[in-house]
Amino acid sequence: MADIISATFFPANDDPLLAKLQALTIFIAGYLTRPIGALLLGRYADVKGRKPALLISTSFIAATALITACLPTYSQVGILAPILFFIARMFQGMAFGAHTPLGWVYIAEHVDKRNLATYLSFVTASFMLGELGSNLLFEVITNTHTPTELIESGWRIPFVWGATLSFVSLMLWHTLPETPIFTAQKCKQKFMPKISEIGPSFKRFNAIFLALVLTFIMSSLTMVVALLLPRLISMKFSIDESMLSFSNNLGLLFLMIGCIFFGLVADKSSTGKALMIGSIALTLQALAFYYHLENGGGAFILFMYAILGFCTGIISLGSVILVQLFPTEVRVAAVSLTYNFMYAIVGVSLPFGLVYATNLVSISPALYIIFVSIVTFIIGLYIYRLPKFKSLDASIKL
Repeated sequence: MADIISATFFPANDDPLLAKLQALTIFIAGYLTRPIGALLLGRYADVKGRKPALLISTSFIAATALITACLPTYSQVGILAPILFFIARMFQGMAFGAHTPLGWVYIAEHVDKRNLATYLSFVTASFMLGELGSNLLFEVITNTHTPTELIESGWRIPFVWGATLSFVSLMLWHTLPETPIFTAQKCKQKFMPKISEIGPSFKRFNAIFLALVLTFIMSSLTMVVALLLPRLISMKFSIDESMLSFSNNLGLLFLMIGCIFFGLVADKSSTGKALMIGSIALTLQALAFYYHLENGGGAFILFMYAILGFCTGIISLGSVILVQLFPTEVRVAAVSLTYNFMYAIVGVSLPFGLVYATNLVSISPALYIIFVSIVTFIIGLYIYRLPKFKSLDASIKL
């Protein structure tokens, strides 16, 4: 939506690159404010409960999406338009700050630990379903509206649709109970703990570092394979745009299947072993994918994209480890902060970095995926050699 948003909220610009940068700047605001929301909502979830924090987060997401859909355009109010959009994105980013970790923790604190990876893999797969739904919605909108109609009113449709789904989600959350692990907590926590209670220790430092690395892996693979790859491919290879779009959607579908597959493997064997197997498969497929582009001209792009998406399903295992790194009393805040801090760094820097690198070396996306896969293998080996994770309401012994 970057081009459409830029034309809607900024004055006309003859430089397409500058126009895209303008739109990306206000979207990036959402990433930068996520750590703030992670700190506030995460701590609230640890003190007051997972359910009330989820209700607040979902309410703000719905409200900010609806407010964005009602914003005036640049042609109506001038420079005030991008400022209002920027503010709405900031608050929406804060609302998202703890939303994903809250979903993981809520499910993890309800289910039998023997099936933890399977259940959490369905949660991660649902995020990819959202990506796929967004892609399909955008295609429907662009195919049924002229460029002028998109700038005048069509851009509002995704925000209205997002707000509607959020309100439906909000009603569903109202019917669900608090997690039994949080309910079983006997101690009453203060919203603002003492410095001595949150001071760093060697074990906690290890847990935070591991959480940051896991988020780096998940955010990197999600952004490259699910979001950036079609544009990066089109920069260096002559493949039909509609075919690339369809391949990306197929890759997302198989990514969902891969998430569930690796979750099942992790529960049957171990999370570390599943990470190592998946990282090797992803490395080989990234090489095969770009070898095919260089020498096969994209003749089998659908098949190659599907396999790449499937192998990327190892991202679902990151959440399985994250929710077990921290004890109940700080779990949501710790996971949310580390997750969103690293996601903000990757979300802001990776699109620009990979576009620049791809201009220099066409296989840069494959090289980056391989680098992330090597890091994943090392983490998998580390997790595999650790003692078996004990229980969700006790900190992991690192």
